[in-house]
Amino acid sequence: MESAVIEMPARTGLIATLRGHLDLVLNAGSLMATTAITSLFGFAYWWLAARTAPAEAVGQASAAVSAMTLIGTIGMFGMGTMLIADLSGLRGARWRLISTCLLVAGSAATVGGLVYAGLAHWALPGLRDALGGTAATVLLVVGIALNAMTLVLDEALVGLLQGPMQLMRNAWFSVVKLVLLGVLALLPFTLTGGALLLTWVAGMVTSVAILGRALSRRGLIDSVRPDVRLLRGRGRSTFDHNLLNLATYLPRAALPLVVTAVLSAEANAAFYTAFMVTSFLAMVPGNVALTLFAVASGDKAALRSKVRVGLAICLAVGLPVSLLVALLAEPIMSIFGAGYARSAATALTILAFTYLPFVFHHFFLAISRVQGTVRGAGIFAVFAGAAELIAAWYGGSRGSLTDLVLAVALVMVVETVLVAPTVLRVVLAREPFEGVSAMKLTLRERAWLPLEYIRTVGPLTGVTAERLRAALIGLHTVDPTHRAVSRLDRGGARWLHLDRPAFAAYVQQAVTDLGPGPVDFDAMSRRLQAEPRGDHPVRILVGGGYVAMKVSHAYGDAGPVNVLLRELVRAAAEQRAAVLAPSVRHRWALPVAWWKQFGTKPGRWQQGLSFARPPATEPGPVRPWTADLTVRTDRSATVLGAMRSWRDEHCPGVTTSAITFAAFTTALRDLGLDPDLRGGVFLADARRYVGKDVRVDSNFVMGPYLTPADLTDPASIHRTLKAELATGRILTMMVLREGKILLTGAPGLPDPYPAEAPVTPRPELTFSNQGRHDLLGDLPWAAEPADRVNQSVPTAGSPTGITLTTSEMSGVLHVEATFHASTYDPAVVARALAVVCSPETYARPVSPPAGRA
Repeated sequence: MESAVIEMPARTGLIATLRGHLDLVLNAGSLMATTAITSLFGFAYWWLAARTAPAEAVGQASAAVSAMTLIGTIGMFGMGTMLIADLSGLRGARWRLISTCLLVAGSAATVGGLVYAGLAHWALPGLRDALGGTAATVLLVVGIALNAMTLVLDEALVGLLQGPMQLMRNAWFSVVKLVLLGVLALLPFTLTGGALLLTWVAGMVTSVAILGRALSRRGLIDSVRPDVRLLRGRGRSTFDHNLLNLATYLPRAALPLVVTAVLSAEANAAFYTAFMVTSFLAMVPGNVALTLFAVASGDKAALRSKVRVGLAICLAVGLPVSLLVALLAEPIMSIFGAGYARSAATALTILAFTYLPFVFHHFFLAISRVQGTVRGAGIFAVFAGAAELIAAWYGGSRGSLTDLVLAVALVMVVETVLVAPTVLRVVLAREPFEGVSAMKLTLRERAWLPLEYIRTVGPLTGVTAERLRAALIGLHTVDPTHRAVSRLDRGGARWLHLDRPAFAAYVQQAVTDLGPGPVDFDAMSRRLQAEPRGDHPVRILVGGGYVAMKVSHAYGDAGPVNVLLRELVRAAAEQRAAVLAPSVRHRWALPVAWWKQFGTKPGRWQQGLSFARPPATEPGPVRPWTADLTVRTDRSATVLGAMRSWRDEHCPGVTTSAITFAAFTTALRDLGLDPDLRGGVFLADARRYVGKDVRVDSNFVMGPYLTPADLTDPASIHRTLKAELATGRILTMMVLREGKILLTGAPGLPDPYPAEAPVTPRPELTFSNQGRHDLLGDLPWAAEPADRVNQSVPTAGSPTGITLTTSEMSGVLHVEATFHASTYDPAVVARALAVVCSPETYARPVSPPAGRA
């Protein structure tokens, strides 16, 4: 039975991953864009106000806006976060619940605004002057209520995963109030604090009206009639969310007051500036975590993947910027004045390093909300906020602003230590798959995922399908996570580890019994070539004393595959469990090797980045074409001696592989196939560049396109290949390929074949020298070396390509040519291989001729 086929596996690169989490990326991005837009237009607004209105009016307006922000935030009363948690699971009456929450928040904020106005009027003379007249006071209370309602509305839109809509509303709000200020500035009267406040209120009303029209046009809004009954059963949740919100918000808001109280107003001016710089940076984890809460509330099963992506966004975007801020703290603070730089440059450096604690803190809160542990997180936030304020008071009273900030930062580090386990448990949790664990493919494994490789050996004694299955089951019993006994999930780019019953059924499909009778070993290889890619990393045909094993290139190249083949065959013959060392997945082997080759030697950088590229295909007439991948093989026990004798006499120092490649190219030319002599692909093992103590069990091969002066000359091929390997350039090619895969992903299957091919094809050659296979010399062979089959066959090829694979085992040269029978005549290719394996080819004192065609 053949393995299950995965039809269209998805790519798994960074871009594909982000595309798969578009809800998180889009909504978090819209929140960050909102912060950026409101900050930019806010700066423009206050800049214009300072130049068109009296200082007294600007002071009144800024005090009113501060009151709107503080009381409006408190007046939300947890309604926004409650909506984020509940809207995703509510199928009807969403907007009725939203309008009810808006009404409650507006009412609570109105009460708060009236209390503030009363205290300011009768108890706080300094704030009484900031209130202005009766009309301005009424406008302030209205503004406080509207601000609370719009804050709840924005979070409701996030809960509906309509982040771009809240971005639109805030953008209109920012633009409208700035335009209104410009219009008022042109009128012939002096601006007052009430007039400035009016622009804010008008901006909020206008933006909500525009939002309502946009939602109606898109059919995203239904009945908005409030229904207080919808709040039943949500009181505790709302209280818990409100506790957590206030415990997170108030300590940060109170920190400048502590600085002023224990140091001075001048110190607070410098601190507040530095604090705003890092607060702007902290919007990244804050907005991502808020969106994570909204997205995962409706899909708790996706929490792990969403947290991983969100954390990656925060670290990739914010961490480099925070380090840059830390390094440039003094120049940044100098923008605001030399005194600011002297007072708070060091403080800004310390605050920049608190970015990572901010990330973990925000993600802890989001995870707690999703997992329903809001009250516990709220209690923790209360104590954490109190600890930060106490630390600020202690540090400031005993030292300078730097001591104060350092004390707060140390408390935040302790908080991170306490909350990090909650975050990391989610991030590092293994993803279940049908009750079993999974392991992600490395970038190197993903690079080779579409390709497979066939090894066919025989004749052998004592090796049957049942014994091979038993050997694999024995390996699974000892190490169920070994890649050879795992399922290959092409769509998810994972190794899936099966339990014992599942693997017992799985191995029945992996190994097919062809019976004891005579078999065509070439046909076995061709059968595996024709099979679609499946979920078996190891697929085996057994019959007539021969074993044909197809292995995913994600598992490994010739080295690891030969180790696997040898152990499985020997274990089957000896009727025991296969024993293989645990897979060594050196994720850093490639970057370390590249760094040793190029990183410490800048003079090699240009050489390491200059690649020869295959020439563009020349346009010409084409014909309909269908793929028909096939293989032809040959071997000789005497030709290696003839090659070496010819080499010693005519071309000392060249390798037998170079002679073989040149002889094959010459044979194709003389047989009339007219190969492309401009160059070819030469597969090379990059393990030569890693340390001797580093064992790489996966695929560590790369195929650069090289352009020897003459592809029919062994010396030319040898010089070109030797020079290429001396540069280590293939390491750069591998690094670039893995970087591309990290971004764009790698397909689980090869690209489909084209429907047309050239009318007159020219063979495009790929050469793969597998080296010595003497490791297989102790298999239970049933024949002498000259009669042993040892095939190495790829399972893909371009319409005009021919891949020549060579290996040596026990003094015998084995050659295989893989190509499409729909492009080239198999008999002609077989004759070319026969020429390569004929000692007569090397009997003449010239470059190896093709012999008689």
